[in-house]
Amino acid sequence: MVRAVIADDSAVMRETLGKILEDGGIDVVARAKNGTEAVDLIADRKPDVATIDIQMPGLTGHEVIERVMADNPTPMLVISSQTTRNADATFDALEAGAVDFIAKPSGDNSVDIWTQQDKIVDRVRAVADADVSPTDAGGGRTIHERAPTIDESDAFPSEPTLVIGASTGGPRVVERVLSELPNRAGLRILVVQHMADHYTKRFANRLNERTEYEIREARDGDTVGPGEGVLAKGGVHLAVTDCTDGRITVAHDDGPKRHNVRPAIDVTMETAAQHVTGNLVGTILTGMGADGAAGLEAISDAGGKAIVQDEGTSRVYGMPKVAAERVDVDMVLPEGRIAEGITNAFRGWSA
Repeated sequence: MVRAVIADDSAVMRETLGKILEDGGIDVVARAKNGTEAVDLIADRKPDVATIDIQMPGLTGHEVIERVMADNPTPMLVISSQTTRNADATFDALEAGAVDFIAKPSGDNSVDIWTQQDKIVDRVRAVADADVSPTDAGGGRTIHERAPTIDESDAFPSEPTLVIGASTGGPRVVERVLSELPNRAGLRILVVQHMADHYTKRFANRLNERTEYEIREARDGDTVGPGEGVLAKGGVHLAVTDCTDGRITVAHDDGPKRHNVRPAIDVTMETAAQHVTGNLVGTILTGMGADGAAGLEAISDAGGKAIVQDEGTSRVYGMPKVAAERVDVDMVLPEGRIAEGITNAFRGWSA
């Protein structure tokens, strides 16, 4: 049985969340009413997972995560209110070591949170399975021999396109990979991160601030040219509809969920494989489930390159595992070498 600690300064939320988890077969071993108590209880009870509120007295959620990860690494799920201030704090918490986050209703609205019962239980179980042990980000393995490092003077191919898909544990890895990609490559980048619509615009802004690429939340009918990237808007699929004069056109797709998510990575990768001209690379990062395997297969079948994150650095080795089993992938790489692998994959084509 999964053992959980709940940390929230709201008595109503502690009680409601505890009941939701217990009804879902999760053993709630302690409830903390402030950040200091949360650190002590996590150290004492050694749970499989902890849910952490962002705004708490004593220590903030971000401070709790930093202390726990330093002393007693534990998978943590952030519970975040849907405000701009808390959205920024949520991404900082993920950077500090939290595995994932879910949005909670404003105030003490326990009725709204009950509507998310199944989602909360599933997310807590997924986070409990996450690997938060320290890893050597530079290590790892490859399935196929990596493309050789090519001299800096070598050119990139014309019209290169990169599609990245990620889920649980993904935001921090997506940010790192994009920040390490050379702007001079002129990539056209499409990113699908499983995330609610309230957070995707802020995440896109964060990526734009921290990378050399111009990143924005995708708009319906948006076009993406060299040196630009779009992040799929939460709540709708991101479909590629055209590729003309070096620019990729994308559209919002309100179709049914796939793998119980929207946006789904498969939709973006499959439509990219159908419409993109030029060289195409698909990359699947950490996350639970199987989204992205069919899309990566479509990219590979269309002559593109397929890269997945390795087990050792994936917080949740679900999506990459399924993709690696299903697709004849070109590379399986640790987090710290994914950008290098993408760069070398494009350099493997003639300009």
